[in-house]
Amino acid sequence: MIQTKEYELFKKFATIRKKGWIKSKREGSTGIGYTFESLLNITENSLPIADYNGIEIKTMRILSKKYIHLFNAAPDGDFLYPYERILESVGYPSKRNPKYKVFLSAAYGNEYTNIGYSKKVKLYVNRNEQKIDFIVTDRFYNKIKVDVSWSFDLIKSKLEQKIKKLALIKTAHKFDNKQEYFYYKRIEFYKIKDFETFLKLIEDGTIKICFKINVYTTGVKEGKMDNHGTDFSIKEEEIEKLFNKINIFQ
Repeated sequence: MIQTKEYELFKKFATIRKKGWIKSKREGSTGIGYTFESLLNITENSLPIADYNGIEIKTMRILSKKYIHLFNAAPDGDFLYPYERILESVGYPSKRNPKYKVFLSAAYGNEYTNIGYSKKVKLYVNRNEQKIDFIVTDRFYNKIKVDVSWSFDLIKSKLEQKIKKLALIKTAHKFDNKQEYFYYKRIEFYKIKDFETFLKLIEDGTIKICFKINVYTTGVKEGKMDNHGTDFSIKEEEIEKLFNKINIFQ
């Protein structure tokens, strides 16, 4: 058997699995991934590269039925300050302080998302200009000029550097005396298909873009943007539309 990077990671995973239930090293939803990566001696980072020797690691709670985060990518169109432009065009009052605008929503390529009663947003794969456009309209579908987009070159680099290969780890979890524990049960390996497949999955709504543009409403940063970026995501049960499964024992 060829000793691939996938097989190397599988052997380390098997060692972790033998430990059984492991106490979370961090409270909250990020504890599952942080704990596993700590056991691999991976330093947490937000770099646009894969976690482990070219393999991006995704830990999922069994039966969670959630979206898998693929990567973050800030719009790179012709205009500066794209998030400010988004807030200006479709931002709505924060529940914590209505005098400040936020935008916490998703956009799809196959349908419009209603933003309140007066705006709609959608994604458009613009093959002529080699970019994915963020479309904003009023309630009657009249376009509002926003000029926010992601170039094909940007997306290609994300696919190549971040999620060319994927390790999906299915994890059981439980609570004992209010402390969460994880059992890393199964690992699966995947390789991305191609760029055109990615674009088609944007078009049919399989891959969505989530916007997480918030604002600080108290403290010294009050009124400043609290931006967690734009998240490209896919449902776990649809992962094989984007990736081919790898059998590391062949």
